[in-house]
Amino acid sequence: MLRTNRLVYFLGVSSILVFLLFIVLPRLQQPPPPASYVNTQKPVAGGAREQKGGQAPPPLRYFSWFPHGDFAEQHEAFRNAIRIAYDTKRIMIAPMLRLGAPYPWLPFNQLARRYEAQDKTILRRICQSPDPDQMWRTALEPCETMNEWTEIPWSAIFDLDALELDFGIQIIERVRGHGWGSRESAMAQVDSFTVVDPMSFATNGSSVEHGAQVIQPPEPLTKPLKKYLTAAQLGELDATLVQFGALSSAARYRTRASKGQSQLHRALTSRLFVTPNNLLPVTLTANKMIEALGGRNRFSSLHLNLAKFIALDVRLDNTDEASLSNLARKELMNAVVLEIFGDIPINQAVSAAMPILESSPLSDLLASPQVNRRELLDACVDYRRKIDPRYPVYYLVNDLVTDPMTRKDLFGPLTESFPCIFSKADMYQWGIINHAWAGQVPQLTDQGVNYEDLLAPIVDILMASNAYSFFEIPQTPLTRFLKWQPKKSA
Repeated sequence: MLRTNRLVYFLGVSSILVFLLFIVLPRLQQPPPPASYVNTQKPVAGGAREQKGGQAPPPLRYFSWFPHGDFAEQHEAFRNAIRIAYDTKRIMIAPMLRLGAPYPWLPFNQLARRYEAQDKTILRRICQSPDPDQMWRTALEPCETMNEWTEIPWSAIFDLDALELDFGIQIIERVRGHGWGSRESAMAQVDSFTVVDPMSFATNGSSVEHGAQVIQPPEPLTKPLKKYLTAAQLGELDATLVQFGALSSAARYRTRASKGQSQLHRALTSRLFVTPNNLLPVTLTANKMIEALGGRNRFSSLHLNLAKFIALDVRLDNTDEASLSNLARKELMNAVVLEIFGDIPINQAVSAAMPILESSPLSDLLASPQVNRRELLDACVDYRRKIDPRYPVYYLVNDLVTDPMTRKDLFGPLTESFPCIFSKADMYQWGIINHAWAGQVPQLTDQGVNYEDLLAPIVDILMASNAYSFFEIPQTPLTRFLKWQPKKSA
């Protein structure tokens, strides 16, 4: 009996050990389930995520919008579109980037009409052979100014592939035609579409002023309605294609807060879709000027929006710079100088205010009756490199004249306070860059367009992104855009 009990006891203990060894222990060694979908795999855009139980994925859905404004405003609209695409899992149909002759925000119907009028294939035809039914196009985009603007794909200057690789955001660029809605140029067939624009239609979205009822005003609208679309309202849109109006206001299109959205926001303000350096000739042109100015972080970028500055100056009765007296011009630039001194980094302001060290090439050159500006550039770079690493050397961009040095009556006070100021006109004159660079981009084929002028803002952005500091008077959305540029070592 005793032996039988021992045998039973032994078999029981053995069974428990086998159960622990082969059943319980392997399960304890398995990794825990993922905390979130975003951390384990790339989100799938367009509603094509694999369904449980072998169900077919939902149909692909799309959205688009109408562009307006300058580069910074169009870039902001594209950023908002990226955010919407990630949240709704819709495929983005991106209109091209318009360079030159920007137009402001307009209500949906006017913005749609303006976008349709940009089709240069049709414009060229009716400019050569007028068609009474199509003359509304030339009323919006005159034949005489057709070469003052162009459109290029966003992928020409930005790497868009990283958005899909890192966040699963799918993008189709509308590079042919300007059809939208049921006539969408980028789609062979549109099963259903809907128009959504809370800034144009009172029936869309929620009121910015909580509890207030927004009534549709009579056409034409002169300013956006105080409406916005919630994340829930965005998610409820069920049409195959959603056509938005303007997307340049982030507050008007809200998305769900999530860990993935936070990761996307960090990427869009540091490394993705922030530096327009995909066009090699443009990047090389900027690099040549950067090198001439002493290299990365060895110069600063200064943008003067003088037309806006004049318009904001209450002391001036006339907003046309050409009509200002010499005294008014001097006072205007003195005000600019004071604002620069007040807002630039303190170390640069102190160095600029201090006397230039005597017996230096820069001091000797500035003391001569006639200053050779090519020699001045070398002396400024040498002074900053060897004597005062804080001394400001500026790359100047302005909106009034091509060569600031030809307008001493206007820019004199600025160059007296900051003698080491140089512009793109100087770089052309000294052969550091040449006018042929814009013709070295094979994918730019809009005949008659001066790509050198239209791509100049992109060059200036690349210059600013490699500068020690950037300062703009008065500020525009470009200042915010340049804050996102990745920091570069010297």
